[in-house]
Amino acid sequence: MTKQTFVNTEAETWFEFQPVPGIKLLSLAEPVPKGSIHRLRMIAGTVIPVHYHPSDEYVYVL
Repeated sequence: MTKQTFVNTEAETWFEFQPVPGIKLLSLAEPVPKGSIHRLRMIAGTVIPVHYHPSDEYVYVL
């Protein structure tokens, strides 16, 4: 099994999520088997279209 490492969020760069305007992502951990751990920023009014993920997803909204 590959060792999971968490990134220093102060040293990383947010990137624009092209499929949905108004969203920026920041990866928080690498690698993550069958998924991802990331932080998401959305401008007010952003709508995420209905979509599918091949694995379970947990979302924590602040």
